[in-house]
Amino acid sequence: MRFLFYVVFLCGALAAADTDWLRPQAPGDPLVWGRKDGLVFGLPSPGGLPGPRGLIRVGIFSKEHARPELVNFIAIEPVITGPGTRRTRMAFSELEPSQLDPGQRGKRLTLKDTHSSPKELTVVIDVERFSANGAHVFVTASISRNRPNEVRLSVNAYPDSAPIDELTLTATMGNFEKLRLLWLKDRLIRSDQLYADYKEDNFIEHENYTLAEMLRTAGGDAIVFATSNEASPSSVYSKTAAPHWHYQLPRLTQYWKVPASQIAPNLRVRVNGRRVYWASHDPIPGGPAFENFELRQRYGVGQSFIFGLTTEEPWQLRPPIPHLPGH
Repeated sequence: MRFLFYVVFLCGALAAADTDWLRPQAPGDPLVWGRKDGLVFGLPSPGGLPGPRGLIRVGIFSKEHARPELVNFIAIEPVITGPGTRRTRMAFSELEPSQLDPGQRGKRLTLKDTHSSPKELTVVIDVERFSANGAHVFVTASISRNRPNEVRLSVNAYPDSAPIDELTLTATMGNFEKLRLLWLKDRLIRSDQLYADYKEDNFIEHENYTLAEMLRTAGGDAIVFATSNEASPSSVYSKTAAPHWHYQLPRLTQYWKVPASQIAPNLRVRVNGRRVYWASHDPIPGGPAFENFELRQRYGVGQSFIFGLTTEEPWQLRPPIPHLPGH
């Protein structure tokens, strides 16, 4: 009788601990997973987080609206340098035409497998083969109950893939929250200063920032933060741009991290910027923002890139970054 009581008590405790998990419950449900007390991610699906094909959606669960809300997209960009070639062949999951769905732009992302426990949720995402360079890959996304604000994205190539040099995951929509501050070890990089002289509507490219310039956690992980320079990004918006560009969530810190054990010597931060919103001529209010925000390094089987979203400021997450008043 005592044993039965403990079993019932344990099952009840696990069920209670599980209430903050978000996952599809039945066939046809939106493909969204994550934590109601933190980060969520999803795949293109009816009723799911909006956006183009070929992109993993990331966001937060809004308690105000009682639903998942989009913050950024993550694209898959395998890089292959063929023997004797001078040009790096990079493919883009959201831009390359689909071979499985003719007439559609963006690779098909398919749910391959999923499993969960009270402590962790894992989703395996199959990526349609890239025709531009022959890369064939999959991504494993996992969230831990102990770190609800982070999703660990592990990348792998299938045996039939072309040999891969880099398998980058890039956050592609920094101009939604208007990310303008890039937090490195000894300095802040500001997009509104870096791109101040740019007057066109294309991507604004710039140099990378090396591993030596990156912040490190107490455990040796390499980490980089990006934030808006606005205290309330939701209150500054364009009245001429499409309504979906009006960011309406709290100010968030977005960051990438690579575990210490998986850091390659050529790890680097890469950003580019835009003066106008994607696929428009509407200026981003306040000046150019960082658009793509990513870490790049030599590919290793199962290597992980951790993406985080939090309401805490960088100086709260990683002392001794100075607190800059007004930012």
